[in-house]
Amino acid sequence: MGSIGLAATTPPHDDRGMDVLGPVDTSRGLTTEQARAGLASHGPNVLPTAERPGLGFRLLRELREPMALLLVVAAGLSGLLLGEVVDAVAILVIVVVNATIALVLEGRAERALESLQTLEAPTATVVRDGVRRVIDAAELVPDDLVVLQAGDRVPADLVVLHSDGVEVDEAVLTGESLPVPKVVGGRTDTAAAGDRDGLLHSGTMVTRGGALGQVRATGRATALGAIAQQLRDVRSEPTPLQRQLDGLTRRLGTAAVVIAATAFGLALVVVDGLGVEGAFLTAVALSVAAVPEGLAAVTTVALALGVGRMAERGAIVRRLSAVETLGATDVLVIDKTGTVTENRMQLTAVIGYDGTVWDAAVAPTHVLDAVRPVLLLCNDATIEPPTGDPTERALLDLTTVAELDTIRGRHPRLGVAPFDSDRKRMSTMHLLDGTRTVLVKGAPESVLPLGIAVLDTGTGSTRPLDDAGREVLASAADGLAAGGQRVLALARREAGGVPTDIASLERGLTIVGLVALRDPPRASAAGSVAAIRSAGMSLVMATGDHPGTATAVAAEIGLGHGPAMTGAALRAEGVPADPLVVRIYARVDPDQKLAIVSALQEGGHTVAMTGDGVNDAPALRRADIGVALGETGSDVAREVADLVVTDDDLATIVAAVREGRGIHDNIRKVIDYLVTSNFAEVMIVIGSLLLVPALGVPLFPLQLLWINLLTDGLPALALGVDPVDPALMGRPPRRADHRLLDRPHLRVLGERAAVLAVVALGTLWVALEVLGMRAAEARTVLFSTVVLSQVMLAFVVRRSIGPVHGESNRWLWWSAAGSLAAQAFVMVVPTARTVFDTVPLSADGWVLLGVGGLIGPGILAARAAWVRRRLRRSGPPTG
Repeated sequence: MGSIGLAATTPPHDDRGMDVLGPVDTSRGLTTEQARAGLASHGPNVLPTAERPGLGFRLLRELREPMALLLVVAAGLSGLLLGEVVDAVAILVIVVVNATIALVLEGRAERALESLQTLEAPTATVVRDGVRRVIDAAELVPDDLVVLQAGDRVPADLVVLHSDGVEVDEAVLTGESLPVPKVVGGRTDTAAAGDRDGLLHSGTMVTRGGALGQVRATGRATALGAIAQQLRDVRSEPTPLQRQLDGLTRRLGTAAVVIAATAFGLALVVVDGLGVEGAFLTAVALSVAAVPEGLAAVTTVALALGVGRMAERGAIVRRLSAVETLGATDVLVIDKTGTVTENRMQLTAVIGYDGTVWDAAVAPTHVLDAVRPVLLLCNDATIEPPTGDPTERALLDLTTVAELDTIRGRHPRLGVAPFDSDRKRMSTMHLLDGTRTVLVKGAPESVLPLGIAVLDTGTGSTRPLDDAGREVLASAADGLAAGGQRVLALARREAGGVPTDIASLERGLTIVGLVALRDPPRASAAGSVAAIRSAGMSLVMATGDHPGTATAVAAEIGLGHGPAMTGAALRAEGVPADPLVVRIYARVDPDQKLAIVSALQEGGHTVAMTGDGVNDAPALRRADIGVALGETGSDVAREVADLVVTDDDLATIVAAVREGRGIHDNIRKVIDYLVTSNFAEVMIVIGSLLLVPALGVPLFPLQLLWINLLTDGLPALALGVDPVDPALMGRPPRRADHRLLDRPHLRVLGERAAVLAVVALGTLWVALEVLGMRAAEARTVLFSTVVLSQVMLAFVVRRSIGPVHGESNRWLWWSAAGSLAAQAFVMVVPTARTVFDTVPLSADGWVLLGVGGLIGPGILAARAAWVRRRLRRSGPPTG
């Protein structure tokens, strides 16, 4: 596995991975000037995106909504048939204001979601100016040289110049589930993407091996770009939450039609002189009042802003449906490395051939000299810039940048058998002392059985390795692993002069020593574990590490002291019927992680799982919430995950669960508030028509629309962005089958609406029968009473769902003040009074308004407090 057919020059070693490809002619890479010219000529390497419609088109789209059209018709009839020009203009103004609010909320949501996409901008490793650099993939241009390894996403269409057994998942293009091998000199121009075995396609995933490729096409010129071009105008599928909201709106729309027909008939029968036109306008306005038009917009912006807060905390939601599922997650399956530990491995010890353990910082020079070639050469990491996985970077602790560059320059890599989860080892070939030599590092249980000799570092000679010798080394390794350290065995073998497959030479090895490394737990890990338990969730550790390492770390963070179940035991016995009887699974393969997740789901659990490797992808996809690690995770893992944790910290996952629960509760608050308010308006109008027919229509169409504008707008939006109370994590997760608005809950909202309606109608009766007010003043009192009671209802709803907040919602206070000020404006300003048919109130009228507007919310607040006391006595809520 030597030269790739280019001039044999020493490859640079200032970044990871280049030297896995053998000698490379770096002059084939572009210069900065050439790359700049190519970027100007071909444009950035980005896929075409759907063009956002203009403001005018989006405004017309909002005005084409059924309810908006209904209001436009009503305005036309009011102005043309009835001559009520002022009413007609006012209705049209309210329609435009509603549409504008929807556009503003839509734009805010789109900007929040677009900002998340920028957090996942891919990168590419290229050869520029003779050295390897990591650049934004958007800066790639044709003829760039790109280096790829397992776990990378192919950033453009590349012709394969060199392949170290590279295999690619092309399902994104072909639907083929199995990885496809790529070869040098393969086909690049056949019609079918799946037949191009010499071409690496943009957007596909490298699942095995490494490759060097030359960019053939970028952006829209790639095969993926052609697909993206076809899909530019295709809208994404709605999330489960959106489907629930759409279904709710349809049901309420049906109810609105029935209500409108009922109101039309009642108005014609009981109100003298109203006429068909007036009854029609009343029915239209009441039907609009019955439907919370702002529900979709407010919930969308609440969801988007919540997702934005999660992104600021380091949790990027890649699929909005994940936010809904987070609130129901009751089992979290985590890896160890990076999630509960710092992902900052430290080289701590060196083990000699006889089992002697030295502290790495003070180990004898002859011992370090024996292991140093394997540590430095069988290694993809670099020191400056720091690249590679934490374990390999830690193996470079005992060297310097200059020394590393020198030894790698003298002994370039001739080939590699990359680490994979099946072999649990990595091997490279180099020319050492004039002899082709294979260097091996890997798990002791993988490498020691392949050894036939050990290196006596004191004499420099080799000794035969028998079973007793292997037991001594294995025992030393187990002792360190029991203390939470990771142990690697190091070996070498002379390969002779005939090139061959490196993996086939991983036998007959000479063991040169073992090394131990430790990844200390994060300072926040123990607190995160405690928070997960207090939230009613179960925690399971499933790691590929040694059982001793896993149990030591688990005990340190408070996960438990029980024994770990190993992958070997899982193969022999299968996953336990109740996987939660075991909290630590160690030395598990990726397919066993998948089996654990599947067994938990079959047991009725909602499972979130963390993963970072290519082989974790199936389990991440199967989990209800796949959580990819952003710092160390592969592109494959991030691609299939629902959530990407940018700092790999378990505390961030806990924060994401808390935010997810908070978002779900806020959406419930918005729905409860809007449905209750609108139901109350319908009950008030129909109740008045039945009970006080002499008054005529109690609330004019424009007044009903104004009420909706005030209460369905700012207060509802303020509830949607309610701060998340930390006490939210003190209750169990909600049920997976929980619905936002089922029949029992709809009945509760109906009862709340009835309380508000009865109090409002009682206020109207007092105004007419007790205080003897004129109809116009009584109607004004009723109008303002409804506004005040609905504004105060927002505060009641806020305290009736989930824990009682200690933190104030300043947006709710400002929205309440704004809505009440707007209502006062239409009551005291003469021009506004003319438009909205209000009259000045007497002192009795103002007192009645205040009392009537507060009694209903007061009753509901008292009932909510009583319910909370009962729940505290019976146990925490689960909704």
